[in-house]
Amino acid sequence: MESKQTRGPIVLACDKRYAMPLATTLRSIVETDRSGEPLEFHVLADGLSERIRRRILDSLPHGSASIRWIEVDLGMFQEFSTISYISKITYARFLIPRIFPDTVSKVLYLDCDLLALDDLQALWATDLEGNVLGAVLDRLDSQIKNQTVRLPVPRVRDYFNAGVLLIDLHQWRKAQIVETALDYLKRCPGSPYSDQDALNVACDGFWKKLDSRWNYLAYNEKLDVSELAGEHKPSIVHFTTWNKPWRPGVPNANAALYDSFRSRTRFPRNSMDRMEATLRIGWSHIKGFQKARQDKSARSDAMVDRQADQSSFK
Repeated sequence: MESKQTRGPIVLACDKRYAMPLATTLRSIVETDRSGEPLEFHVLADGLSERIRRRILDSLPHGSASIRWIEVDLGMFQEFSTISYISKITYARFLIPRIFPDTVSKVLYLDCDLLALDDLQALWATDLEGNVLGAVLDRLDSQIKNQTVRLPVPRVRDYFNAGVLLIDLHQWRKAQIVETALDYLKRCPGSPYSDQDALNVACDGFWKKLDSRWNYLAYNEKLDVSELAGEHKPSIVHFTTWNKPWRPGVPNANAALYDSFRSRTRFPRNSMDRMEATLRIGWSHIKGFQKARQDKSARSDAMVDRQADQSSFK
């Protein structure tokens, strides 16, 4: 079932480490948008200079979007932990209800490590049917249900990924999602997926499952998502692991796809960046080859030792 509501605010969060990914994500959204109307971005920012903010805006075609910058204070989240490659800015999504008036009923939250590969209108048109939010199941969900997950993640009915959230602000406030999430984090400050775990606890039983195409989780860095077709073709691809496609010297099958959008921002890779990446990848392959040879040699030595031991008992 779908509602007739047109698209509204798109919210993202970013610190200075993610300026380039933010620009690339925004570029992908405006390039795939077919409405012909300017998009409305709201960025929860931490430490982004005016020069960087201008550079991000200039990464978008003139007139394609507006960006409202909201400087946030992350002090209230200092006691909570994150995975090493995730910034405290991830907690900024808890501030979303504060930055919009009651007249705004629905917002779309997106992480900065994703690409939009299709128009988002169909996502916007999703009827949340009274639920707090719409999200896509995380791969941890099946592990939780099969009781094979080793991390102390919360055992909820269904576990979603928080990188793409279609939020009903009225229901969010009514259900006191932020208060419940913060209470969970105070009780479990070392929860492995921090704010995502907390949101799953707060929204347990009150969220709608979205089709996986709206948050395709690219865990496999050897799979080129641009080759996926038909029902498997993602509308949003989300690079969730530490091995991001923009990391220099780290092999990733989606590096070319990512660079195709990045190259049209004000943060393109220059020739030196490309050379460095090529050298790093080459060195990575050499080290991998050397390790494989060492492992093979060790196995051969172990086999010889076993044969010698067996001969000694004959």
